[in-house]
Amino acid sequence: MYSHSAYQLCIHSEIPLVGLTVAEGEPDVIVRLKSSDATQDDDSKVKPKNGLFGQLVGIGDCWISDGRLITIAPYDGVTEDMLVPNILGGCMSVILRQRGFFVLHASSIAIQKHVVAFLGHSGWGKSTLAAALHAHGHTVITDDVLAINLEGTGGFQVVPSFPQCKLSNEAARALKQDPTELTPLYSNAPKRAYNFQTGFQKEQLPLQKIYILDKGDEHSISPLSPKEAFCHLVSHTRAMNVLRDPQSLQLHFQQCTQLLKQIPCYRFIRKPGLEELPDLVRMVEEHVKDTSTEQARVNLSCNLAKI
Repeated sequence: MYSHSAYQLCIHSEIPLVGLTVAEGEPDVIVRLKSSDATQDDDSKVKPKNGLFGQLVGIGDCWISDGRLITIAPYDGVTEDMLVPNILGGCMSVILRQRGFFVLHASSIAIQKHVVAFLGHSGWGKSTLAAALHAHGHTVITDDVLAINLEGTGGFQVVPSFPQCKLSNEAARALKQDPTELTPLYSNAPKRAYNFQTGFQKEQLPLQKIYILDKGDEHSISPLSPKEAFCHLVSHTRAMNVLRDPQSLQLHFQQCTQLLKQIPCYRFIRKPGLEELPDLVRMVEEHVKDTSTEQARVNLSCNLAKI
């Protein structure tokens, strides 16, 4: 078994999970493979106790249970490098939700310890914006799968994932990276893995802001109403299509409501085009600075009023 670390969990896997840090320790999560012939068994697709059975499209059958065990039966012709993005993406999303985390389809960055998250549909630039902010000296916490610990002390803590961003060839070039020096996520994949040695946040930090990415003719950031924000959180929650049991849905809606009581959400409209990245980075930095200063003033006023 290969031993790795991600989301502050020790993951033991029968295949190497490229991009993850090597780690030692007792496993929190175990990844196993089984023969695709096993899916022919009569009882093979029975829902596991405290878990679920599903299919990874074009990849294989999958069993995930107890927030601990991932078992995949790959289809013929599916290689290990094709399995890894699915394990670290969809499968880990289910594992993290089974463990009680609030899990969003988002990237997150720490700007002077001020954590912001970017939500958006696939291809809308979450990873590219995170990588651009990283190139500007800020630290990455997560890319694509954002796990939030709502039970910890000191606010809603973002759990670090692993030091990697997924970039298209064009995005890599815009960030002055040579795409040929970046490893494809798998053979003929449209994106490549940008693995970095520095600029990764290893400890949990409290989430401060959420930006919902949108496209338009001009750059703008504006507050979202709680009702609008709630709809976006639901639509951008990972594994919503598989965790549909009443208990999971009730917990998820409670988590959305709990989060929105304390974390402001903004609509972030920006013009498409990689040439806009410097302006977007500057815009995020200035917005974080301005809103943080304003919040500090509010907190000071509240404290003075109590004296």
